[in-house]
Amino acid sequence: MHMRYSMRKFLVFSLVLLFGFAGPSGTASAQQFDKIAAVVNDEVISVFDLNSRLSLVIAGTQAKKQPEILRRLAPQILRQLIDETLQMQEAKRLGVRVTDADLERAFINIERQNKLKKGTLESHLASQGTDKMALIAKIEPEIAWVKVVGRRIRPQVQVGPEDIDEALARINAAAGAPEFFLYEIFLRVDAAENEKEVRQIARRIVQQLKSGAAFQALARNFSQSASASKGGDLGWVRQGELESELTEPVAKLKPGQFLGPVRTLGGYHILLLRDRRIAKGLKAPNATLELQQLFFPIAQGAPSDKADAEMVRARSFAARAENCESMEKLGAELGTGMSGSLGKVELADLPAPLRKAVETLEPGRPSEAVRTENGIIVLMVCSREDGGTGGTERERVEKMLIVQRVDAAARRYMRDLRRAAFIDIRL
Repeated sequence: MHMRYSMRKFLVFSLVLLFGFAGPSGTASAQQFDKIAAVVNDEVISVFDLNSRLSLVIAGTQAKKQPEILRRLAPQILRQLIDETLQMQEAKRLGVRVTDADLERAFINIERQNKLKKGTLESHLASQGTDKMALIAKIEPEIAWVKVVGRRIRPQVQVGPEDIDEALARINAAAGAPEFFLYEIFLRVDAAENEKEVRQIARRIVQQLKSGAAFQALARNFSQSASASKGGDLGWVRQGELESELTEPVAKLKPGQFLGPVRTLGGYHILLLRDRRIAKGLKAPNATLELQQLFFPIAQGAPSDKADAEMVRARSFAARAENCESMEKLGAELGTGMSGSLGKVELADLPAPLRKAVETLEPGRPSEAVRTENGIIVLMVCSREDGGTGGTERERVEKMLIVQRVDAAARRYMRDLRRAAFIDIRL
């Protein structure tokens, strides 16, 4: 990577330009709007782009629009704009597009996260001193990069049965140990010459947290991990899953406290503890299911051809079931005493063959026909509570491992793009 960077010059210049672009008469200077903040390969990031993003960040983090705050935030914001430019360039090279529908879905999610009424996002941004175009400039590269990673990296990531077995063994071994519900801000260090700069930025973010800025908003705007889009939400993390430098400090935190910056192999971490609990180890997936049942009795000792014929009949009946209402009508038509509604049942209380048939079954679909001691059963899930359709413990662990490996590969991908790029910082 080719880079020219004068941090002192940049910080002094940002005090003048980033706080409103005021000239001698207090009005904006058209020339300052056109000034170049950085060149990334053959594309320009203007001072206007930088100022627009700063306004958006300040609105989102509840920080005050003061020169000192702007000075502290500016270097990291420029780094992010450079990364986003590289991501958009890579998306363009691969023919990846962000559609209007993609953006509309993102706007709806943002309104939901901020508890705004549908369609009020633009007016809300205006009330915060920014606009929708600044938001689009931020979320478009995020969406494009997710698509690039999905195309280039996800197909190459494989998780084998032995990987899942190893992860499950670690979960079982951690039973009785603490678990922590954490939020994270991660700032990477790509090279030794960036060490001091990244450390200073991490300390400035901590200062913002101490001043009352929202952790999740800062994570969304500054963190460079996969959790950034979720406000830094890491969910429940077992003690053994943390990097060694973080294990002891996190164990000393109380809910609501944060720590950092802490240097690890990849960069600097700032962590917020929301809650803690004691791990229970592996547990069977559970949910409360409302079930409908079709029962086809088979007398004990019945010839195998009769049982086979009844299995064909059961499958034929099940194929006619379009929803729980039609399933109930089929049960009445069948006329067997055990057909009909089973009410609400705990998944864990079902016999193993029936539990396996419905644990990942989507509501409104008939299960496979299950042979029991007294006959054949077909089930349908009408509703599911408290367990979702997340699947078995193995499936959940597999998803977790895939996310971790995709994230690590995406970081390497981004690092390679930076190293190959021409980046000329002009401020």
